[in-house]
Amino acid sequence: MRVCLVSHRLGGFDGVSIEAAKWAAGFRALGHRVTRAAGHFVDREPGDVEVTGMWADRPGGDPPPVDHAVIRRLCTEHDLLVLDNAGSLWSAPDASTAWERHALDTGTPVLLRHHDPAWQGTALRAVDGDAVPLHHPAHLHVLINERTAGEFTARWPELHRTGALRVVHNRVHVDRLASGDRDRTRARLGVAPDEVLVLHPARVEGANKNIPGAVRIATELRARLDRPVRYWLTDDTPATGHVAEALAAAPGPVRGHVAEQADMYAAADLVLLPSTWEGWGLPVAEAAAARRLVVAGPYPVLDELRALGLHVPGPDAVDEVAALLGDPAAAAEPLAANHRAVREHLDAAALPAVLAELAELARRRCATPPRR
Repeated sequence: MRVCLVSHRLGGFDGVSIEAAKWAAGFRALGHRVTRAAGHFVDREPGDVEVTGMWADRPGGDPPPVDHAVIRRLCTEHDLLVLDNAGSLWSAPDASTAWERHALDTGTPVLLRHHDPAWQGTALRAVDGDAVPLHHPAHLHVLINERTAGEFTARWPELHRTGALRVVHNRVHVDRLASGDRDRTRARLGVAPDEVLVLHPARVEGANKNIPGAVRIATELRARLDRPVRYWLTDDTPATGHVAEALAAAPGPVRGHVAEQADMYAAADLVLLPSTWEGWGLPVAEAAAARRLVVAGPYPVLDELRALGLHVPGPDAVDEVAALLGDPAAAAEPLAANHRAVREHLDAAALPAVLAELAELARRRCATPPRR
């Protein structure tokens, strides 16, 4: 089967790029040929197709006119179209609706994964009308959490009524994340063996990431521990305003990304995700896979991760976290329980089977479109 995987941007360290790469690998594990299509590529793979109209030529600008010929060609050349947030995020609405229209015209099955509906955060463009997120009932819509599935049901009841909605949580490579090199990574970062390294995997421009809140937690831990504490923000983009002020006060700041996620988690002693909003919060599951303590919240979807059996203290539980950091024996059982939960419910090793089922459902919906 020929699969065209589409997103606004691919190949970066952002959550959608990371998730799209997992799906591409999953389809390839099934023996399918995958073409990546995007408005912008951070990396490059043979066969990548750049689609004009999905990405702005300059930061803050509007995308150029949509290249309908390329979109239609990709629809006709592939057996399945996977729109990974490309039909959800209000950054290139003309391109999103073009993918839907050409897929319907060519009879191409469509599987949409919705990460960031416009109403859940700050829209990148003025939201006008009811076009995006795409919500045609002939297509299969995959939501990454139950909350978003409920919101889709409330807005478009026919999607729920006709079986067009599925919830598939984002998954993590459990075994791979446990294989990082702690000593080498810490040495590269200039972190001493006795220092407590507090990891915050977040972008500077993401207001929802709550960098000031993360710095506060790191500062409070420094006051409670008898070891030096260092705050590690994985984005080294220059900050402004209140974020810059918070970073200036951070204890022992470390900035910048490392190439391998497993090394990132191996180097850390604690992972922070004190976000006000996340669609899922991959670092929580990744920390569990890597057997690292994690503090997260108050973003609402975190409750769904906790419901899977993960113990995730909130930002106000600094005393509990400090005690666990000071007593590895006491931390061993909650870390082991989190690891078991993420392996049972969120292991990417099971993803190919999930994708095979989704692809079949998408083909059936295209072959027999439900009535609106």
